[in-house]
Amino acid sequence: MAIKPFKLERYYTLYEFSAKHSLCNSDCEAMSIGELLSLEEGAKDKFDNLWLGYTETKGHPELRRDISAIYDKINSENLLVCSGAQEPIFLFSKAMLSSKDEVIVQTPCYQSLQSIPESIGCKVNRWEVIYKDEKPTYDIDELKSMISSHTKIIYLNTPHNPTGFHFSKEQQLAIVELARANNIVIFCDEVYRELEHHSEYMIPSIADVYENGVAVGVMSKSYGLPGLRIGWLASKNSKILEKVAILKEYTTICNAAPSEFLAGVALRNRKKILARNLQIVLNNLPFYDAFFDKYSDLFSWYKPNAGPIAFVKMKFDNDDMAFAEQALKEKKLLLLPGEIYDFKGYFRIGFGRKKIPQALNIFEEFICENIIK
Repeated sequence: MAIKPFKLERYYTLYEFSAKHSLCNSDCEAMSIGELLSLEEGAKDKFDNLWLGYTETKGHPELRRDISAIYDKINSENLLVCSGAQEPIFLFSKAMLSSKDEVIVQTPCYQSLQSIPESIGCKVNRWEVIYKDEKPTYDIDELKSMISSHTKIIYLNTPHNPTGFHFSKEQQLAIVELARANNIVIFCDEVYRELEHHSEYMIPSIADVYENGVAVGVMSKSYGLPGLRIGWLASKNSKILEKVAILKEYTTICNAAPSEFLAGVALRNRKKILARNLQIVLNNLPFYDAFFDKYSDLFSWYKPNAGPIAFVKMKFDNDDMAFAEQALKEKKLLLLPGEIYDFKGYFRIGFGRKKIPQALNIFEEFICENIIK
């Protein structure tokens, strides 16, 4: 299988852990094992006595029960637990696609949603973001025009990485109706679900509202627990899950027992974790508001209504890669250039970490020293 290097993950591999400051992380603030175990009485003793044998390929039944609580119409049998979000994305595409198929991918995107179908030989049609008055949106009529008799899957991501865009219930329903009429599977990356900034922006999971909907969830983003490496697929279509499960027996086979246990503790206490992480997001957003208001001649941005990330437009140059490299070299400050997403002239910011105000001060120093002459 010939597949392109994963530009985002390559970038992070090279620079994430050498940078002293970061403005671009896409996950929320992590916590220690001790902090997590303290959320549930008796959890520490159970963890100390955990049996380190093999776990079930589908995921521990209790963990699947805990995951199902996130959904309205998904039960434990409608779930397949995997390693992070990358494994289910990879396995789903490998299980479902052949070279004669066409797919539609909401872009810019997390690269594996596009590169894996390309590596299989599929025709990949890009459903591109449209900026209207600096606000990102997607044209449903354009999506309709892209569908052909060979369209097998529509890949979505909401809340969206990197733009911060989030579909409304009406938009979601319109996409489902298009897919149902054409017998198309919808695969939706929902790793930022449950981090809507206000309840009015919440929409159902695609796995709840569409019989051929497949949703990806993960402990990494909204919950801020990427070190657990626990993700999952949710779908009422059991045939899809079985196809993926068969391939999983060629990759990780099963998940780490300690990670499954800790993920269960987190999910049973997810309301506390989400409230903590949402408060961090809401605390950070005013700092960005003030910054981009102060430097409105240099940057513009759309403040999202869900998730911990956004895209910033550079008004003074479109060489975002050189801009990010200079910030890293001079200030050890990590930015994620839009070129990583094949979308020049932008860079991604995050607001789910506690140290964002300090990093933003470093960024202001860099701007004043290099851009404002």
